[in-house]
Amino acid sequence: MTHFTLDWLDYISLFFIIFMGIPHGALDGAVSVTLGFTKSFHLQVRFIITYFLIAILVVVLWYFLPVFSLILFLLASIFHFGCGDLNWKNNYLYYISGYAHGGLVVLGIIFFNKGEVDYLFSILSGNQLYFLWQFLYITIVGWLLSLIYLLFNYKRITFSKNYIKMLTLMVLVVLLLPPLPAFAIYFCSIHSTQHIKRIIPTLLNFMEKKKILYLMIIFSVISWLGGGVAYFILLHLNSYTDTIIKVTFIGLAALTFPHMILIDGVFRLKYKV
Repeated sequence: MTHFTLDWLDYISLFFIIFMGIPHGALDGAVSVTLGFTKSFHLQVRFIITYFLIAILVVVLWYFLPVFSLILFLLASIFHFGCGDLNWKNNYLYYISGYAHGGLVVLGIIFFNKGEVDYLFSILSGNQLYFLWQFLYITIVGWLLSLIYLLFNYKRITFSKNYIKMLTLMVLVVLLLPPLPAFAIYFCSIHSTQHIKRIIPTLLNFMEKKKILYLMIIFSVISWLGGGVAYFILLHLNSYTDTIIKVTFIGLAALTFPHMILIDGVFRLKYKV
């Protein structure tokens, strides 16, 4: 394992991930309105409790099974990023394309920065890295197979100019930047932007912009407060660097799973966006 320390660019990247990237998921409060989860006080309370119970469950699972939890988080991220950036379709080609697209970001960052990422993984998984890397080698083989499959089915795929621009930016970011800045640029500039542009038109059919912004601020502040509490608890047990990495990425995982269930499992299926 290669040891390295975070530099100023890494800290700026973490800042953007926390304060610019996470708010896109805070739109889940507004999404719940469009899905009818706030029609009554009882439904609203049930939605909020369920959402945060899933987040807490992820944190508890990570405490007892860090490697397993990290593997689940990486897999979920690949499909969530990939499918979230693409136009929704109800066919298997969509999910294969999503795996190829999301894998470019997640696996690209990992395998082009193995030394740095190995260090970050050691913080997140408690130095239990052997099984994790074996899994990652399998996922990269699966990613290559997905590319081969898409090449054989290229006639069924259409690429817009916007997608080609986005793909070019993703490749440059993965190839040229260290892992944390690369992820921050993708997460904040590409994924979050695509997510907001895709769901806002639907949200505006149900509520005004002010209410959407209001709900996004509330959910963002709750997420930041939860992260702040976790930071001060973990700081007594870990170094400053380890603490901020754990809070950022375990916290991100805790928010990703309920967010993914809501967006990918319910919202996109209903509104076809």
